[in-house]
Amino acid sequence: MTQENTGKKKKTKKNKNKNRVLSVLRFIILFILIAGFIAAGIVGGYVLAIIKTAPEIDPTNINDFLNQNSYILDQEGNIIEKVLAVENRTSVSLDQIPENLQYAFISIEDERFIDHIGVDFRGILGALVEDIKTRSAARGASTITQQLARNMYLSSEKKLERKIKEAYLAIQIEKQLTKDQILEAYLNRIYLGQGAYGVQEAAQTYFSKDVGELSIAECAAIAGITQSPHRLPLYKLYYPDDVDDNDVVVGQVDVLGTRYTAVFNPEPIERQKVVLRKMYDLGHITEEEYEAAKKEDIQSNIKPGKRELMGITSYFADYVKTQVLNDLVEVLGYSKEDAEKELYTGGLKIYSTMDLSIQQKVEAAYENFGGILFKGDIDKVKGPIIVDWSADKNGNIIGDDKKIVLYKESNLIDENGNLIIDAGTYSITEEGNLVIKNKKLNIYPKTIDIEDYYTIDEGKNLVKHVVGSLALIKENYSVSDNKELIINSSYLKDTKDFYTVNDNGTLLINPKYFQNNDKIGVVQPQSATVIMDYRTGEIKALVGGRDIEGSRLFNRALSQRQPGSVIKPIAVYLPALDNGFTAADIIDDIPHYDHTGTLWPKNWYTGYRGLMTLRESVEQSVNVSSVKMLSNIGIDVSKEYLGRIGIIKESGKDSFVTREENRSTNDENLSALGLGGMTRGLTPMEVTAAFGAIANNGLYVEPIAYTKVLDRYDNVILESKPQKVKVASTEASYIMSDILKSTVSSGLAGRAKLRNNLPIPVAGKTGTTQDKGDVWFAGYTPYYVAGVWIGNDSPQIKMTTGSSMASEFWSYIMTEVHEGYESKNFSVPENIITRQICKVSGKLATDLCSHDPRGNKVRNEIFIKGTEPTEECDAHVEASIDTSNGKLATEYCPTELIQSRVFIKRDPPYNPEEHNGITPSDYEFTLPTEECDEHTEQVLQEDEDWWFNWFDYWFNNENSNSNGNNNENTDSNSDGD
Repeated sequence: MTQENTGKKKKTKKNKNKNRVLSVLRFIILFILIAGFIAAGIVGGYVLAIIKTAPEIDPTNINDFLNQNSYILDQEGNIIEKVLAVENRTSVSLDQIPENLQYAFISIEDERFIDHIGVDFRGILGALVEDIKTRSAARGASTITQQLARNMYLSSEKKLERKIKEAYLAIQIEKQLTKDQILEAYLNRIYLGQGAYGVQEAAQTYFSKDVGELSIAECAAIAGITQSPHRLPLYKLYYPDDVDDNDVVVGQVDVLGTRYTAVFNPEPIERQKVVLRKMYDLGHITEEEYEAAKKEDIQSNIKPGKRELMGITSYFADYVKTQVLNDLVEVLGYSKEDAEKELYTGGLKIYSTMDLSIQQKVEAAYENFGGILFKGDIDKVKGPIIVDWSADKNGNIIGDDKKIVLYKESNLIDENGNLIIDAGTYSITEEGNLVIKNKKLNIYPKTIDIEDYYTIDEGKNLVKHVVGSLALIKENYSVSDNKELIINSSYLKDTKDFYTVNDNGTLLINPKYFQNNDKIGVVQPQSATVIMDYRTGEIKALVGGRDIEGSRLFNRALSQRQPGSVIKPIAVYLPALDNGFTAADIIDDIPHYDHTGTLWPKNWYTGYRGLMTLRESVEQSVNVSSVKMLSNIGIDVSKEYLGRIGIIKESGKDSFVTREENRSTNDENLSALGLGGMTRGLTPMEVTAAFGAIANNGLYVEPIAYTKVLDRYDNVILESKPQKVKVASTEASYIMSDILKSTVSSGLAGRAKLRNNLPIPVAGKTGTTQDKGDVWFAGYTPYYVAGVWIGNDSPQIKMTTGSSMASEFWSYIMTEVHEGYESKNFSVPENIITRQICKVSGKLATDLCSHDPRGNKVRNEIFIKGTEPTEECDAHVEASIDTSNGKLATEYCPTELIQSRVFIKRDPPYNPEEHNGITPSDYEFTLPTEECDEHTEQVLQEDEDWWFNWFDYWFNNENSNSNGNNNENTDSNSDGD
């Protein structure tokens, strides 16, 4: 009984243990199920929440949606431009697209395209397994329908939310469109590198043929690009100078007015082979077709097509597009490709900062550019107006070095469009090679460029025409050690029409073998203008060139040019005023020398003027004064202020060349910062914004071209909030403004005054580079700041006049802009005081300062409180001189020769001997240091003796005449005494 009880107890214990295990298992299973349901609920809720944020779509209008235009509006919300597709896209129907190309895309991108519902779950699992194996995102799983949904309605950001929306939208598309409709839309939408959207444009871009003419190998090559359009285009574009000897050149391409060399890209060939193999494995091509396609030489098939970019309209609108594209990439994280897609087909509303009225006035001024600036009868002018040109005996324009800058058209291109190679500059070898050594050809490592030519239009404008390169690839020619171009006989045999030789022995190259499409040309000189509201940074008007017909490609408002003296206020004088210098500080304009001891710099006028205030130095744009003041404040201080006004950027993405970037040629020197002789230069946009900082009480506001961007659903996706930086104190900026104001009212920039007696002040500064290659005026009113640049695209060609031309044009534009505006002055800060100072010493004026021999040297000057002078002028002194010799009078100088005059007493004295006898113009008014040595005590005694002798003689002679009329009586009387 005991044993039975014991057995029962053991059995009962086992059952209890077993029950406990089962209970635990049930709990775990239940927990897993509950957790699974909860997780599924959470995931499902998360997915549903994301789906709710997906855009509502109507796939039935997908063809219209392919090109939903964006719009640019002015500041009032009026449409100023419909943004036409800049992308190269030509839609074709599916029956025009060869099946081989359709299958190429299906094979590599979505092999189960025909069967899935928009999402390929099998493909997703396969991609997941492969990603786990490779521990990377090695394989994508987006179907063609998903890619179409993304391209049409979403961005390419790699986030889970986007993938969920993409899958949802793909299913919606599949519900309403057939597979053929989906595939047709996809093949017309897909980006395939080099600006080509859709398969028709890809066929033209890479092979210069229609899509229906593509071979199987070419179809596979195009389909392979889809994986990475920026890495796998069939060719890449480089500047001619950047092409290496190992590169394979397949042609030239013109993009936005710039010629690039197309270099074969071998990377996509490996991808092409993968595509071909997939097509074969899936049964879309036969083994014979597969083998033949593998052997086809894609490199030799490549023929870059001509780029025709649409929608390049106005300079302002193009700049707006550029800014929006940059911000889509930098702010929203778009890829460059997605940003372009969003801009040109996303239905955006871009609110620009343009004031349409101001923009129209500026453009109207440019339409009458020559009429505004040229004074005289154009009909009597033989050469081009406004341009100071020199021509050789053949009529070609030459530079100062006598080298040809532009050929006369008839010297370069004949009446049939042939390129003229003069007799004596070419030869044909026994082997049949053509050898050319002619200055009309510029030989680069991979291209042979042709020089440009000029014409003169009806308005007597010089017009520059750009000629392209010879259509030769490296295999067709070689270059001798003597820089001779040698065109191979084998090439010439295949192209028998390459050249002919006329009866005069002139070799004529067929226009078929070079580009000469620039028949309209570009007038010279060129110009750019920017107008801004300096308080907000909003650009109100922008013109980047004049008399440009057709595509406005080269925006000179954003192009660097030498700034000349227009840099002085921002790089020298504003920093000086902000660091304790005053408008009354004296700078001595006397001979100055560079580090080699050479006399430098020269002023715009002959010689030197001597002592002058900082204000006068700006008003008269004195080069010596600018260099001296820059030396006083230091290069580093100047750079610091240029950094504050956005010219020098921390990122290094600017035009300023540091010593670290180039030790031998850089901008960290007196010439670049003091005189504007920079390595690359500044843009009119940069100069305008910099002057705006002075006008805005020392606060720099970054220029902006738009305020906000709305998507197609009117959601704000971008807002442009300009960066603001305090550059200088309000007081220092006001004094700089006042100096620039007097530069216009009484200095060199007098022509910038507003016309028609408009009661609105102007402050600004001129700038002229060496030999009048570039002329500037940057200035502002209490309303706007504006910058005008005028110059030739070829800097070797100079203008007939200097900065007065830019000042006059600025005045014309801003007078039109300010018509009807109320009178308004620049506001004066509270901490500004006025004192009467002497313009020679910079100290408090005395009575003598108003009696300077050159005129009154007293003026009211403004100061920041606490920096005003407290000492009286000691430069003006009064002294008595002997007018017969100009020396200091002594007690022995005759009274009638002594005169009291006012002189300048220099400290330290100026010594002409230290400067090879050169004297400043005020030197003649310097207090003499020598006393009169012509009138001494001995001379005075001699003069007195002469007087007494003469008087004695006169007296005695008069006495004799009164006693008789003859000598006898006199003698008798004497004897009688």
